[in-house]
Amino acid sequence: MNKITIVTIVVLITLLAGIYYYFSGKEYVIQLSETDIQSKLEEKLPLTKSYFFIIQITLDNPRVHLENGSDMVSVGLDVVFNITLNKSPKPIGGTLDVSGGVLYLAEKGEFYLTNPIIDNLTVQGIAQKYVDKANRALSKALAEYYKNNPIYTLHVTDMKQAVAKLALKDVVVQNKQLVITLGI
Repeated sequence: MNKITIVTIVVLITLLAGIYYYFSGKEYVIQLSETDIQSKLEEKLPLTKSYFFIIQITLDNPRVHLENGSDMVSVGLDVVFNITLNKSPKPIGGTLDVSGGVLYLAEKGEFYLTNPIIDNLTVQGIAQKYVDKANRALSKALAEYYKNNPIYTLHVTDMKQAVAKLALKDVVVQNKQLVITLGI
């Protein structure tokens, strides 16, 4: 019985060493277009959250823009503020442009938009003095949304992607695609 256990362990170690040797130094490149990222974001939208008991924010209709040579992803969203005053909701619409970096969580094989920054907020029918308050409320909503919703997830059924989950080597935008280089 001991010989079988020892042989099994030796075979497993040899197999794992062979797999590591095969994939060691190799890179796996994933190219995501604006449409790929936008489709992933659309799966989780619209998103509606309430803040301060009187403001309800809805984010919808994502638009993704990738700038060549950058490691940033820009996302435009439609935003609706539903402000309740005197017990009646008052919807106010606008647009929001956000940009952020890309964070990779190897244990989950997921990519997230990190440190989202509001580049532009346009809200129709709202006084400028309230735009700062809206900006703060939106910052919270965006941070929460992008913290919990990946912009892309590796497919563990694909052997190369499963092995490549181990390490992120580079993220850059080339030819309007987010180019992600993974490897061991």
